Amino acid sequence: MKMKWAKTFWVYLLVTAMIGVLSACGQPENTDTASSNAGNTEQKQVVLSFMTTWSESDPFTGVYYKNAMAFEKANPDIKLDIETIPYNDYGVKLNTTAAAGNLTDLILMIGGGSMFEQIARSGALMPIDDMMGHWKEDFLPSSKIKEFNVDGKQYGIPGEVSYATVIYYNKKILKDAGYSEFPKTYDAFKAMVKDLKAKNITPIAYGNKTGSVLLASLLSPLNERISGSSLYAQIKSGEQKFTGPEFMTALKDIKELSDMGAFNVDLNSIDNVQATNLFLSGNSAMYIDGSWGAKQISKDKAADLEVGFAIFPQIEGGKGSMSTMPGGTNQGVVLNAKLDDAKKAAAEKFLQFMYSEESYQNIIRDGNMVPANVEAPADIDPLFKEMTGVFADVKEVTPVYDIVMPATVVTATKNGLQGLTTPGGSTPEAVAEELQKELGQ
Repeated sequence: MKMKWAKTFWVYLLVTAMIGVLSACGQPENTDTASSNAGNTEQKQVVLSFMTTWSESDPFTGVYYKNAMAFEKANPDIKLDIETIPYNDYGVKLNTTAAAGNLTDLILMIGGGSMFEQIARSGALMPIDDMMGHWKEDFLPSSKIKEFNVDGKQYGIPGEVSYATVIYYNKKILKDAGYSEFPKTYDAFKAMVKDLKAKNITPIAYGNKTGSVLLASLLSPLNERISGSSLYAQIKSGEQKFTGPEFMTALKDIKELSDMGAFNVDLNSIDNVQATNLFLSGNSAMYIDGSWGAKQISKDKAADLEVGFAIFPQIEGGKGSMSTMPGGTNQGVVLNAKLDDAKKAAAEKFLQFMYSEESYQNIIRDGNMVPANVEAPADIDPLFKEMTGVFADVKEVTPVYDIVMPATVVTATKNGLQGLTTPGGSTPEAVAEELQKELGQ
């Protein structure tokens, strides 16, 4: 990533410089402030340029756009000059704009990760540690905003959190099988899987055609429960290895589940939509996916289908806990390091508004989970409300495997997990050795 970022720097520096010259020719002299007359009183307006993906018509980001418009309405002395970039183009646009030193006053960071960290470390972003007093720990836990913290400095606040693993289950099937409550331990979970299989019920529907679902929603929580949250950093630093006992245990657990018949036999040839339909049609007791899957399930499920939600169970003797879940935080707005005092003050008001209790409630109302401790509004989807209640005790979000590991290792892992869950396919030892080789250590 660093090499790619550096290579594009010089190309886009030239292009951006040319654009800057041409644009300057056609711009009015003062684009940073605007004036309006109200009677005999002139009121200066601070203009904040803002690069984002948010748009009113986007079902995923429309709620953020509406919150931003509500901010403008409540603060007529501040204007947002919004440049909306399509989601698929945003990474390239952000990369090249940052490389050219041409960032807007406010910048959306869709998520944390290496690009954000690189831009922050370049000095192009303004730390907001002096503003964090607006958000108390009991409202916005630091353990849920750390993706926007680089080298001890806070640069932004996420708008929502997505958990990589939610176990959706059919309450009636489990109850008929003798389970009135979802198992809290991994051993009890495996015992339930065996019981379901013995009753000719497919325990878990998976759509792993792309290879990414097992990686995110099964390997990630297994690693967290077995090893805690530091395993990936330790493997990357060479302190631990993929072939070491902890990562090997996770691979063996997945192999064991596969050999037990825990999954639909076609898990590696169907996608998530097909797997969701298996679950919704009553042909599996459980379906495992991220928290984002709840919207589709709520929309498509039959009225009499009772869906329950469970957090990945505790592994006895493991270093992790059910109060920690792999996932990602996103929709954070960061500030250009070059803001003058007036713009910084306006930007601070914007952040305070966008990450307030009222704005977070709007985000929840739109069907998203948030990092803040906010009471769910009474008018949200009852199914979504039940899921947010189940995850209310999660105190910490840890990065998922595919965000942390190099892309070549991620690809090798996807292939390895597909082989591991194919009859007669790869062994855990072979998968681990291949990953260690791919990592180059």
